[in-house]
Amino acid sequence: MNENLDNRWDPTWFRSFCTGDEIVRIINPQKSRDFLLRERADIVADNIRYQRVYMNKARKNKRWTFESSFDEYHYNSVLSRLSKDDKFACKNFTYGDMFSNDVNGFAWNDEKWGRFVSLNESLQFYMKFCNLAILEFREDVPNYVRMNALRIAIRVMLKQEAMDFYMDPRGIVPYKIGKEIHRPIKHELQYIAGHEFAHHLCGHLDDKNLTKKMMLKIEEKEYYRPIYNVSQLQELEADIASLVRPEYRDKEYIEILQAALIWFVSLGLAERAQNIINPALAFDIKTHPSADERYNYILENVKIPDEFNFKYIEKVKENAKIMGEYLEKDLSDNYDIYDFYGSYYLDEPNTEWRGKQLIDRVDYY
Repeated sequence: MNENLDNRWDPTWFRSFCTGDEIVRIINPQKSRDFLLRERADIVADNIRYQRVYMNKARKNKRWTFESSFDEYHYNSVLSRLSKDDKFACKNFTYGDMFSNDVNGFAWNDEKWGRFVSLNESLQFYMKFCNLAILEFREDVPNYVRMNALRIAIRVMLKQEAMDFYMDPRGIVPYKIGKEIHRPIKHELQYIAGHEFAHHLCGHLDDKNLTKKMMLKIEEKEYYRPIYNVSQLQELEADIASLVRPEYRDKEYIEILQAALIWFVSLGLAERAQNIINPALAFDIKTHPSADERYNYILENVKIPDEFNFKYIEKVKENAKIMGEYLEKDLSDNYDIYDFYGSYYLDEPNTEWRGKQLIDRVDYY
């Protein structure tokens, strides 16, 4: 090994979850995607919480690569539907999910490698459990399961829930309900990715308006990056542009619109929790209009197709109102549930919604 090589980039740190080619790219980045790979790998190598998950994934997948474990569907779905000029404008923009504290997506910059767009890698898990808590289903979901799902969702956003869902999925969800939970998630992520691209396309990102912010905190470890600051009015403009700038066909537009509204209902629960737990931080929501404001602004400023199912969205919003009231009381009465690092479950062991209790280091490693 080169004696001048920074010990931080010693190949040993990455061998358990990266391929040989990826390690070469991490040690000596040649392009922006190599740098993004390095940023992700650095966080995993630095935190045993994440390292265990990726080591398990690598061990069980013969065609494994660390890079391909990060889904890019939501970014590519937006880019593929942009006009020719807008696609060209985004050509030099690097994108990919990152580990982050930010409940929203964010745009960031590196002096050498340029602009990046990222969504929080844990958003998909927040959405999964939040959807179980608030969506309408054809089959009955017990109230206590909905409540426990909301607890898990909030714990995900607080970085208290172990990110080992791949090994310990927290319960058993009936197939049909699982399909309904996941159906809007890809469109929720697509909408948020579109919002971040829209900031670029609308001219909101000014390199003079970069602030070094803490992107992620895990226990005592903090990670800072230069993040773009945008105004609240620009946030609202990007919300609308995310829906109207891509050239969506009618059916997909309805799906994206519905997903956007579900997302802001879900985001409202995260805001509600953080405003109780730590108003000073509040997931940086002071840089954004409130979720309710964004929800209403969309309804007032975009075309609502006649076929759009408003009754469904209103019922979801009503469910979220009930769950939000429960959440406030639960945070007051049972704060310890939200304040430990580990795993929370949909039900007790050996029940329909839980199944067998999985033992760490026995059933999974």
